Parts: sequence; structure tokens; C-alpha cells
Amino acid sequence: MSNSDAARWHRRSERFLTAVKSGELKDTYQHYQPGVTLMWLNALVKQSAFTAQLRYTNEPKTLENADYFPVIHGISKAAIVVVLGILFFIQLILINRIFSHKTSLIYGLLLVLEPYLIGIDRWFHLTSLETYFLFTSFLCLVYWYKKFTGNSGKKYLFLAAVLFALAVLSKLTSLSALPTLLLIILFRNTGTDRPDKSIFKKECIIIAAKNVSIFTGVFLVTLFIVFPAFWVGPVNVITKLYDAVVGAVSDDIRGDYFYGVFSMFYYFIIPAFKLSPITLIVFTASLIFFKRTFSSVPRLFSVVLLANLLIVLTVSDKKIDRYIIIMFPSILLICSLFFSSLNRKLITGVFLAHLLVFLYAYLTYYPVFSAFYSPALGGTKKAMDLGIYENSGEYFSDAAFYLNGLGRDKYVYIPNNFESFSYYYKGNIQRDLGETTDYIVASLDFDRRNIEYVQCPVMEKSFGPKNTPVVFIFKCK
Repeated sequence: MSNSDAARWHRRSERFLTAVKSGELKDTYQHYQPGVTLMWLNALVKQSAFTAQLRYTNEPKTLENADYFPVIHGISKAAIVVVLGILFFIQLILINRIFSHKTSLIYGLLLVLEPYLIGIDRWFHLTSLETYFLFTSFLCLVYWYKKFTGNSGKKYLFLAAVLFALAVLSKLTSLSALPTLLLIILFRNTGTDRPDKSIFKKECIIIAAKNVSIFTGVFLVTLFIVFPAFWVGPVNVITKLYDAVVGAVSDDIRGDYFYGVFSMFYYFIIPAFKLSPITLIVFTASLIFFKRTFSSVPRLFSVVLLANLLIVLTVSDKKIDRYIIIMFPSILLICSLFFSSLNRKLITGVFLAHLLVFLYAYLTYYPVFSAFYSPALGGTKKAMDLGIYENSGEYFSDAAFYLNGLGRDKYVYIPNNFESFSYYYKGNIQRDLGETTDYIVASLDFDRRNIEYVQCPVMEKSFGPKNTPVVFIFKCK
């Protein structure tokens, strides 16, 4: 399975590696997001693969080789999963220390049973790296806030700043969480569970200012060290990143499609469809029983972070379903905090229901969990009816594998998700429909609810979740 951006990030990683090796450090800037952590990680994979091929073969293969791409793509995704696994383990340790072993266990179980999150975690993309780095940074600060007083525990402040920088270097969306992180630093005064009026005393303000300065300094130093383009052209990089942030807020093409009232509720509607229905029910109950769930300041920080992210995403013109992933850890932690206050029988019953939903997701969507839509709201079909279904390259590799079995002499026209198909297909690919076209591979999407081609009227094969095809192969006359 390949997401629509995967091939582009593979190429950017190769150019990043070339820039580092040649000393052309300004060329390590490849994209506004900016994806530096992904490119560093994949550069190591690419260099290792190249070295191994030189040792055992005379001609190292490239991304354009349809036999090689699935292999290097799989290894690259595995490297991301390893990093995410390490961050997840750190999160469990921190949640255990901040709240309880029970809360940590519940959080871990909820996360590994969340179908859409599992699917995105297996993408070759920035979204999960950003999310896990950011939430681990957040937990470091909450732990530092709750467990330490005075100048003790500064290593967690340092670690939080480093992780936040890595989140931002993964994807700029992470910057939106800065108000919450600064709030935690400013509120920390005596190390007690609940701040008091002493926070406004002069000496406490001075301490808070020092801590903010330390956090900011470590954050900036990390940005500088990890992103080589900063070494040679910091002003140019900052200008490009600033323009990207402004563009995301007010100048994205999706703002022309998802507009008006619907735009304001987009990031409320999409989580309802993408979360497990059991998670959604528990989360709703968590908010209803607010006092039970958020009985202390460290608990409140989780909902503050969620609200912070939700507000920023809502006012932005960018309306993309996978962007909700950055909110998932906060949602799951809130659910865990509420869950941990319930009796064992109720917890067991809810988890059994959760397992049934996961079994449904496995039978319906495996191995493409990123295509998950909640069955409680009508699943994929209802998402199509509402115009919120998005195909991010899912199932195009299946179409390529099918057509590979028909021989290399076929001409295939790909009107959308071109790169999700082209790196897997061994035949001839066309950008435009022509007289020589043998097949068309096309998908449904939020702006393509129906697909018809007069020249290619016969639907030969379809792919997608069980009983809901979303990618089609049309045979031409």
C-alpha cells in the first residue's frame, strides 16, 4: 500500500541525502512542511540500501524499478514504525508516572486498537512522526510540571523542547500547540498538583521567564542543528516556512470546496467518522462527566491541548482528513483518564466492544486501515454521500499489481493519484487519455462521487473496502 505523497517524499529524501553528501546544504530544504525528520530517517535507509546493493550487485536499483520500489518502501515504513514504537513506549512510561499504571495501560490498549491511527502510522508520511513527537513533548512538560519543584527535573524541560523541535521539523502544524506548552511552563510554580496565586508573584514570574527562555533556546538550537539548510541560509528558510504557514491558514485550495458553516465543523465531523465508535462514545462520556475526568490541573492540560489543536485546524483553510491524527493521542488520553475511574467489569465490557469494532475493521479494511470509516455512521458509503470521503492513494497499488499480470504492453491512463500507481506498474503510463489507451485507473473522492468514461465504458476490476469499491479499472474500446 502506498499513500499519495509517498513517492514524493522518497525523492525528496534522495535529494536531501545528495545535498548532505555534496555539501550543498541549502538544498536540504525540500518542502515547506518541512519533513526534515522523515528525510533524515529515510536518508539513512537509502544510504544503507545503496551500500548493500553496491556490495552484492553491480547495478543498484532505483525508485523507478517497480520490483525494487515496494521493497525499499516497505523498509522505509518499517523504520518509521520503529521510531513511533519508541516514542509510544516513552509515552506509556510518562503517563504511568503522571497519572497511574491503569491509565497508561488503558491508553496503550486504546491506541493499538484504533484502526485509522494504525493505518496512518503505516504510511510513509510526516503525520504520525509529527503527532508522536508532539505528544511525547507535551507529556514531558506535564511530568515536569507535576513531579518536580524549583530547578529539579530540568532534563524533562530540555527533552520537551528537543521533541517539540523534532515535531515542528516533521510538520509545521505542530507549532499550533505552542500556546499549550507555554501555558504548562508558565503555570509551573511550586510543583504542586494545582497552581495557586503565587504564580503571579514577581519571583515566580522571573522563574517562569527563565524556563520559557530555556525551552525556547533548546528548541531553536535543535532546529538549527537538525536542519542543515539553517546553517547556510536561515533567513531564506524562515521566510519560506512563514509563507507556508500563512498560506495554510488563508490560501489553500480546499478552502474553496469545504467552505461556510461546513468548514467550521469539518474537524468535528471527520473525527466522528474516523474514530472507533467505542472511542467516540467513551470520549463523549468523558466530557459529560467533566469533573470526574479532569479532577486536577495535569488532567486539564490534555483537554487544553485538544482544544488548542482543534481551534487552529478549524480556522485554517486546509481541510484534510488525516490532519485529525494530531488530536488522537489527546482524545485517547482523555478517554483513558475517564476509563480509569470506572469499575473493572464496565472497563472489560467496553474493551470487548472495542475488540469487536477492531475485528470489523480488520475484516473490512485490512491491510488498508487508513481507509477506515466508522460503521456506526454508515462507513465508507455514507462518507461518500456526504462528500467527505478521501482517497489518499489507497488501493492503487492493488490495481497496478493486477494490471502487471496482463503484460507490459498495455497503456494505462491515470487521471488522479498518479504516483500511487506509477511506482508499482511495469507497463506504459499515460498522463492524458488517447486513442492508444487500453485501461483507465480512477478513484472516487470528495470531488469525484461518480466516474464515467465514454471511451472506456467497461469496468473490469474494482478495489476497496469489503462491499464498497473505491478504485476502478476501466477497459477501453
